[in-house]
Amino acid sequence: MSIVVRPERATGESEPSGEAAAPEPASLGTVLRRGLIGSLQAALVITVVLEASTLGLFYPRWLKDLLFDSGAFYVDTLVVWVLIGFLWAVLGRLWWSIGIVMALALTVGIGNLVKIQLREEPVYPSDLDFVREPGFLTSMVSPVFLVVALALVVGVVVAAVRIGRRMSLRYPRPGWRILPREQAMAVLGLRVAVGVVTALLLMQTTQFNQPHNLWRGLYEVRGDDHWRYWSQKTNYRSNGFMGGFLFNMPVSAMAKPSGYDQAAMTTIADRYSELADQLNADRKGSLDDVNVVMVLSESFSDPTELEGFELERDPIPRTRALMAETTSGHMLAQMYGGGTANMEFESLTGQSLGLFRPQMLSPYQMLVPDHADYPSAVGWFKSQGHEAIAIHPYRVGMYKREQVYERFGFQSFIHDTTIGETDTIDDNPYISDKSAFDEVLTQIGEHDKPLLVNLVTMQNHIPVDGNYKDPIKVSGAGGNGKRIGQYARGLEHTDEALAGFLDELKGSPEKTIVLFYGDHLPGIYSSKVKNDNAGLPLYRTPFFIWSNQAGDNAPRPVPTTSPAFFLPLLYDVADAPMPPYLTLLDQVHEHVSAIQQGRLLDADGETLKESELDPEASQLLADLRLVQFDFSIGGRFALDRMWPGSAS
Repeated sequence: MSIVVRPERATGESEPSGEAAAPEPASLGTVLRRGLIGSLQAALVITVVLEASTLGLFYPRWLKDLLFDSGAFYVDTLVVWVLIGFLWAVLGRLWWSIGIVMALALTVGIGNLVKIQLREEPVYPSDLDFVREPGFLTSMVSPVFLVVALALVVGVVVAAVRIGRRMSLRYPRPGWRILPREQAMAVLGLRVAVGVVTALLLMQTTQFNQPHNLWRGLYEVRGDDHWRYWSQKTNYRSNGFMGGFLFNMPVSAMAKPSGYDQAAMTTIADRYSELADQLNADRKGSLDDVNVVMVLSESFSDPTELEGFELERDPIPRTRALMAETTSGHMLAQMYGGGTANMEFESLTGQSLGLFRPQMLSPYQMLVPDHADYPSAVGWFKSQGHEAIAIHPYRVGMYKREQVYERFGFQSFIHDTTIGETDTIDDNPYISDKSAFDEVLTQIGEHDKPLLVNLVTMQNHIPVDGNYKDPIKVSGAGGNGKRIGQYARGLEHTDEALAGFLDELKGSPEKTIVLFYGDHLPGIYSSKVKNDNAGLPLYRTPFFIWSNQAGDNAPRPVPTTSPAFFLPLLYDVADAPMPPYLTLLDQVHEHVSAIQQGRLLDADGETLKESELDPEASQLLADLRLVQFDFSIGGRFALDRMWPGSAS
């Protein structure tokens, strides 16, 4: 509430002739009542803006959920109202407070719309990390869009301030200096009280996932089984934007599994150490003197497998031929349009996001940096005599990779400013895959020791519009065909560069094994294409494991799998003995082909219910859950026996 100070007229001075008398200031009680009602009305409007950003208000099902079934809309409004109240207590200006909150809501809402369009997921609290990477954010949308959005946000703040001034003229408030001392002190006390109460309530929002949280209790009035964690877009639509956002506030990675203690982990270590010894007795190969190259190819997928359009030609014929001659199949991505770092995390650690809490949206941002070190293939291969090198031809800050790679134990990190070649193709702003592959060849040539190389490419990252002068022609996709054609041409460049890279390795005297996989589909497809391919097709990408030792390669089609199971598959190709941890992963993989948040798949790609697993599979999955807890946030009681050297 702002206080207007009006100069007093001289005694006996009358109003100028012909001018209407200025309205008298309202009483303090009237001002406070108007502020209370006005702030609540503003909170309702702001909440509508946030709900609309998920598009949930335009679907009867979600509208019914928000307004009637869950009542989440009203709790969302209460959260926004509390925020407005806190700002009023701090600033003393109601309209400024409303303007700031509305501008914030518009900013978040616009970001939410864009992210849902590109990645089929809403904005999360962890996305605040990307504020430190404005170059990446601005590359996702056109400059015109950004200018319009910024102008809209600034306009909202200016409009709120101007409205506040006009309201002050129409409905004058008593000046601070003319208030009786008792009333002035009452206003000050009210602001302090509102500030303290709202601050405490806002602090509760940061602890949303803690037991007995006030806000969570309000959202769970209808029960605690209505959180749609398997689809965050649906979660936000059903439980309100603020409800979904708060649901994803920081939380411990896993709930402590039943029976977890040092004795239980000793039993598990005994079990899989014995099993590893039995299985390894028949293995004749080794990775001790072999370079291991793990290639995460940004947005690499097979668009010919999708319904709804046709490409003029196959963009990945060489990759397809390699897959027919090697251990290969489809990887199950955790999300459509994004999640690169999550797939990288799974492949390097063998830990599945599907076994973490659903709020653990990005272990690279929310888990790994909190530890001095973290168990991974990096430490394991280093303990076996390899040197570990990470290559990512982009900024080091994305997904906190610089900190994460240090925790994993990489000895060097080659990025956009240190890579040997920075060639791009046509108008594509990202460093080409050929340049990235050439860097791997350079590192292999310069090192005497065998290497573990983890390469994360960037060439096919969105946006793809206008990247190439000769896109592949597309039919049947309507206006979206140009974008698909550009993307497919990028895949063709990757296909050519990959074949050249493997040809170079074939002629190398050094033994090398390559794991190649796409991390997710690009967020470029229209709603029609997505509807035509609902389900697994939007989450499957190609992978293969290839060795330059010809005798290691043999056709072996693998069911749709999670990247958490890549390491044991790689050891199978090399016929190399596995440590107990990889043995456990291998055994789980025989029963559960892939693990996604809220979903298990069998070898036929059919959904499995954990409650319906046979006793052996159930025991294996329970053991894996205990081991993942132990390695991630537990006491690491079994680490030295099951995966020695993996954390350094």
